[in-house]
Amino acid sequence: MADCTDPKEQQLSGAFPGSQGQNVGGLQVNLSEDALSIFNPNLALAAAQTYNTLNSVANQMFGIDARWFRAVPQQRSKDVIFQEYTLSCVEDTPICLKVVVGPNGFPDSKYQMDLMGLQYELPTQIEIDKKYWETTVGFGTAPQKKDIVYLPLPNKLYQVESSFLKRGFMEQETTWVVNLRKYQPEASRREGEALKETIDKYTVGEQELFGEAIQDNIEKLTDKKQTSAFNSTSQDIYKTLDSSLRTVNYNLDIHGVIVAQSLYEMKSSAFFNAVRYNASDHITTTSDRALTSWVMPKNFAVKEYDVELIEKNGTLTPPANYIIKLVPTSRRFFIDDVFTISRPGALNFYAKIIDDNDFNTGRYYCKIDEDVETYLNSLNSNWASMRNYKAKLQEPINLIDGINETNHGFKANIFANQYIKILYGSQERVIPMSTRLLDNSWYGIIVNIGNTWGQYNAYVWKPNVSGSGDKLVKVFYKT
Repeated sequence: MADCTDPKEQQLSGAFPGSQGQNVGGLQVNLSEDALSIFNPNLALAAAQTYNTLNSVANQMFGIDARWFRAVPQQRSKDVIFQEYTLSCVEDTPICLKVVVGPNGFPDSKYQMDLMGLQYELPTQIEIDKKYWETTVGFGTAPQKKDIVYLPLPNKLYQVESSFLKRGFMEQETTWVVNLRKYQPEASRREGEALKETIDKYTVGEQELFGEAIQDNIEKLTDKKQTSAFNSTSQDIYKTLDSSLRTVNYNLDIHGVIVAQSLYEMKSSAFFNAVRYNASDHITTTSDRALTSWVMPKNFAVKEYDVELIEKNGTLTPPANYIIKLVPTSRRFFIDDVFTISRPGALNFYAKIIDDNDFNTGRYYCKIDEDVETYLNSLNSNWASMRNYKAKLQEPINLIDGINETNHGFKANIFANQYIKILYGSQERVIPMSTRLLDNSWYGIIVNIGNTWGQYNAYVWKPNVSGSGDKLVKVFYKT
């Protein structure tokens, strides 16, 4: 390499370090030195100690005051399954020390409201020098979960959610980084009476500010009869259930809305009154009532019988008005049994047995309600003379049966999956639905009785299975 008279134009070569010596006034490389003599990490101990000292001094000079209540775990509560201590006791005497606010500073005072009450903006992070902490609190200790921390500057009460050691200069463990959240009383953390009194003295809770107003709203919005327990136990003072009635855990979910979490399997009851509510309801001539229920008609294996004759007869003992003759069978039916009679097509109705004296001939004297007869005549005036009818024994779906001193005061039933029959005092109405309710499908049924406007109406809804549009689809409405 040619000599370089101008040091600024010197060319360095890593391939031939020995040739650098030819450059007058250039960079001189000592080829006899090794790497350890240039930088020895063992000689950095003094620098690391200086760093730790500066870190501790900065913590004490620039930190803010804190009152620290340590939650000391109880050794007997060690849980090897959950890998934690399940019980802890809080020391009554606080530790006064300085803490440094994290790099993000204090969170904004933009409080959040949720179901658990008022919440601080998250996260809240503080830092404490490790050496300073051990000097103040004790060697081998650490900020730990459930510790209670009061910061006078923002005037907020926190508890430790988590902590970890941050490494600084030369990968030394120098600083505790502590994540805080809003203080919440916990059953697993025992707090002394002195601490409780101190917290209560310097803090104001939601209950103190709004407790009376909240309680007033709860009393206005809730009713013990409506929010009673949904099971039959010795503590259930609201209703009495038949001991053989099955209560099934079942979520009636309509597109994310939980309508019910259990249901009664009414067929399992050995008695007619499967559910009896203990409270009474006095309905006056100016009272209005609304009955809301969800029902699922069930398809049970019931034998069908051929119908030989359906004949209207005015000479029968009231309230019987029709003779229904079945093809002779060994099965006998009894008074108050209800037939569901149908044929292929739209014709479907019910009849109640009034007299069974001629059961040997298959003849039963039955009552077909006037509203049902009118509806069938509107469909086909010759409905009674048609053939291929089938009859089966099917009890009505009882929605409610309110009994007063002498008779049924308010009763609502669904007959043959198509007729809503309402008995209100001495009035009786049957509402034929234009479509039959399908077995094993849910339907919401609403019956309104309005004395103030002198009307009644019935709504039938079903869940919308398409997944788009309204969650419920109206099946039927009649006023």
